[in-house]
Amino acid sequence: MTEDGTHGTSGYWYPDRPTRTGVELLTTMRRYRAAEVAMRERKRRSMGMNATDMEAVRFLLRAAEQGRTVRPGDLTAHLGITSASTTAVVKRLVASGHAERRADPTDGRGAILVATVHSDDEVRSELTDVHARMIAAADRLSPQTVAEMQAFFAEVIDAMSADSPADEADGADRPGAMADMRTHPIGS
Repeated sequence: MTEDGTHGTSGYWYPDRPTRTGVELLTTMRRYRAAEVAMRERKRRSMGMNATDMEAVRFLLRAAEQGRTVRPGDLTAHLGITSASTTAVVKRLVASGHAERRADPTDGRGAILVATVHSDDEVRSELTDVHARMIAAADRLSPQTVAEMQAFFAEVIDAMSADSPADEADGADRPGAMADMRTHPIGS
């Protein structure tokens, strides 16, 4: 903070600097993150889901793409919620037609969870246009720019992960990852 109690003109807890290029880029990243969170919120609402249910569907769809079987305990661990809460999530997803419970082929007493074709179609229809626009923007970049941006993002990810345990460095698969979706932008 500066002497007057602010975070400087950058809006971050970074000191003001004569060259603002880095801070401007980080500010643009913050604006991107806020736009992504807002877009996901709009899509989630249009599908009639809460954030936990949407993350559960995303997890089930990713698992299907990767050929992984999902048991209720896997969903519990991914979402970072209790087994009772997982039961409620699964009941809502089954009732809405977004997921199915099937007998576990390796244990007839257990169950596996599978996203439905309806769920896959709905998610794709909600996100296809925005993903196409994002890919078009990325495709306009030169190969050199893409390589530089990939290196930059890798370095920023490493900087943010430096104080995390190694098993949480990649937030995509850690328990509680859905909490990242609830981030509320702090201005833009």
